Amino acid sequence: MIHLAGPVILAAVLAGAGVYGLLARRNAVLVLVGAELLVAAAGVLFVAASALPAGGLAALERPGAPPGSVPAADPLLSGQVLTVFAVTIAAAEVGLALAVILLLFRVRRTSDLAAVRELGEASPTYSEDPAAALPPGPVPSGSLPSGDVR
Repeated sequence: MIHLAGPVILAAVLAGAGVYGLLARRNAVLVLVGAELLVAAAGVLFVAASALPAGGLAALERPGAPPGSVPAADPLLSGQVLTVFAVTIAAAEVGLALAVILLLFRVRRTSDLAAVRELGEASPTYSEDPAAALPPGPVPSGSLPSGDVR
């Protein structure tokens, strides 16, 4: 049986690198890599936890205990199944996020997240009125919703 400290230390290193990637990076692709490192850290912990016996750490064999007194690990391999599920969801997330980043790069010519702040509601130029977002000047017919007059 593998010692529990190895996977926990690996997960802590992966999670630390992921948090650093999320908080310190401004490039959208590197932020996405940081998020994926966090998912990988969770997967390592899921697999390590599924290798524990049914009672968790309290059920591990103690010195002086009769041999075979430790209950068997989970026969359904729930940690591995949950990790495969998390990897599948992460793959879909990467596909969608990379598509958004690629479209953002095509429009803005940058993947710097600080430069694209005006896309969200936190932007100083954000307006709830869709007509306010249109440039001043003549409006082609059919471009405004019915009832809107400029």
